[in-house]
Amino acid sequence: MTAINSAATMYAALRNTAATHPHRLAVVAGPESVTYSTLVERIDANAAVLASRGVKESAAVAILFPNSIDFVVSWFAVSSLGAIVVPLNEHYQASELEFILPACGIQLLLTNAEHHQACESMLRATGTACVALEFRWNVPPAGMRHPAGVPEPAQSSTDAPAMFQFSSGSTGRPKRIARTHRQLLTELQSLVEALSIKPNDRFLGAAPFSHVNGLMRSMMACLIGGGTLYPVSRFARSAIVELIEQQQLTMFVGVPFMFSMLAKSHFPTRPSFASLRHAISASAPMPVAMNRMFHERFGLYVRQLYGSTETGTISVNLSEDIAGSLESVGTTIPGVTVDLFDDSGVAVRPGADGEVAVRSAHAVTRYEEPVEAIEAFRGGYFFTGDLGRRDSAGRLYLIGRKKWFINKGGYKINPAEIEELLSTHPAVHEAVVLGVPTQYGDERVQAVVVADEGCTVEQLMEHCRGRIADFKIPSVVEFRESLPRSATGKVRRALLYPGMGNDGS
Repeated sequence: MTAINSAATMYAALRNTAATHPHRLAVVAGPESVTYSTLVERIDANAAVLASRGVKESAAVAILFPNSIDFVVSWFAVSSLGAIVVPLNEHYQASELEFILPACGIQLLLTNAEHHQACESMLRATGTACVALEFRWNVPPAGMRHPAGVPEPAQSSTDAPAMFQFSSGSTGRPKRIARTHRQLLTELQSLVEALSIKPNDRFLGAAPFSHVNGLMRSMMACLIGGGTLYPVSRFARSAIVELIEQQQLTMFVGVPFMFSMLAKSHFPTRPSFASLRHAISASAPMPVAMNRMFHERFGLYVRQLYGSTETGTISVNLSEDIAGSLESVGTTIPGVTVDLFDDSGVAVRPGADGEVAVRSAHAVTRYEEPVEAIEAFRGGYFFTGDLGRRDSAGRLYLIGRKKWFINKGGYKINPAEIEELLSTHPAVHEAVVLGVPTQYGDERVQAVVVADEGCTVEQLMEHCRGRIADFKIPSVVEFRESLPRSATGKVRRALLYPGMGNDGS
């Protein structure tokens, strides 16, 4: 905890870790590996290159890489100069980058050889005033040498922005979120404490580092906690299993899609996940049926973690009775307060449903758009838009998104209930339930299903009858080969049906 407590910036916290564990492996990516001391040396050398390119304190620099040592070194090299890191998803399309880059005032984009040409073409085509620089953690950029001197780390204020990220909210327009060094360090301190992270932990870096889940709960929690990070650029099931077994990994923080893929896979011999202390899922609900299947295959349950880009980590299910609380996202991590409020703004009691509101030192306090600030941030809380309830043990259960509830003839229907039921049909792989507007001013229940060939609408209707009220049974079922997903594995509901709006935060 000393590495975090005594640090004013993220880079200072990493240097503290390196001073304590200089010879411990920090990152292992295939044949490449670096110790903590070497990692800091490469960060400093690349920071000197960036400084020579004019990167200064408070400048915003974008980084676009798969999970890799390149991502780690570039993030901290930018941050060490007091600049603001803008991590970009490598699957972003030109239209998304055309919005994000100007919104952050980005003049420099760091990327790898694979994406460099495409980035340059996009920048020329859109007329975006930004330079794409090919970056390699241990090789100077083409035509450049590392300057002889190493710049002194910027003495940034702990309350200065460390990173810009984007989140989609109720308006459907991406909102820029600035998190400070203090907010990131406070979250990491709570995470390290809650998960009992130790220097002998070995993290699988499977969730994208460009997203808050992979960045904070895998990459940063591991490195600031002194562990060893094993980033993987692509989620290949056999390779993931082999890595866990061979390297005896202890922490696997991912998304439901990853755990479900593994649970459904057939391996020649039963993989051993005995080394894993925790398998943790975030970014979307983990279906109970898939969780039980994962346990049957690998001998441990997946624990759900709850958080958002605006708040960082909120809670995690570390209950000793994990088998009896699979649907829960657990209790809050240190420093976080959660209360539930009804539509009139009154706090609800345990067992009652309400909107989840979060207050913590590592949550942001506003968006840049004034209207959004008024709607989402009030009374010292961030109102998440998630509906939940708490049991007598203080465990939080999420029951859906407030805006996703379906209004059918005045009845309020939770789509998650129907999705869970459909997913128990043996032929169904995935199901999403939507409320589609009708000419009468209410909504019909529509299911979009990925299922085995031969599965019929009649079979699914029969599966629902007698298990849920008739008015909840889907009026329309559409079969698809796959569902549109974000890079974190979250289903993009807005792409399933025109006019649905956005996907939420």
